Amino acid sequence: MFRELKTTEELHYLATHHNWDNGVKVLQWIVESPICSEATALELFWLAQPQDFQQYKLDITLQDEYLNEVFTLLKTILKNYPDNFYKKTSSRFDPAPFYENELIIPDWIYQKTNGEDSYVYYEEDDIEDWFDADWKNNIQRAESAIELFNIAWFMDEPEQASLILEHPLCDKGIAVLVFWRLYNECAMYTETNGKLKEIIHNILNNAYPEVLSYDPKTDEKVDYKKKKIVWEIPEIFRKQV
Repeated sequence: MFRELKTTEELHYLATHHNWDNGVKVLQWIVESPICSEATALELFWLAQPQDFQQYKLDITLQDEYLNEVFTLLKTILKNYPDNFYKKTSSRFDPAPFYENELIIPDWIYQKTNGEDSYVYYEEDDIEDWFDADWKNNIQRAESAIELFNIAWFMDEPEQASLILEHPLCDKGIAVLVFWRLYNECAMYTETNGKLKEIIHNILNNAYPEVLSYDPKTDEKVDYKKKKIVWEIPEIFRKQV
């Protein structure tokens, strides 16, 4: 039925209203069509979440059938788009919202920080009954970096992270600890990515002194496996059409 579609507008409508849970064969047909517009192809590229596939070489076949179909879709657009295969039309698409919140984790934030040895003397029982007001009061009343470190060890909400990072005794080790607690415990919050980027920015600008040593690699609460990127998203895909 979709083969009866004859205009770029019809293809664009189908592409933007398609349920990806129903497979991507129709989308593959669209990106192979000579009447597909630049805007449609670019939107489908970003809807396919290319960042999730940058760990795979472009010449391989993925074992998962659905993921391989999405990967094939991406590879088709990667080939056709720079070659001006798609039609220039009045349709517009801005990909910025799809990549501007992309988080790039630098290697150094997974390394041990310099400073005195840190240690955890708080117990889970010490903080499990804390309400929001208790968190705020205890953070603000922390009288040493190691006390603030112990509180940060058990944090699991963005509001707690903000209070810790604003504390005058917050150092680089604590900031890195907060980064990984946010990354692992607070991924579901919309503001988390922004806070993670802010921590990276502040550390790069030497906003925190080096007081305590903290090693994410030995922290059992840190769950992180660096994805090896084997291909880059061409800059042309980040430009509005």
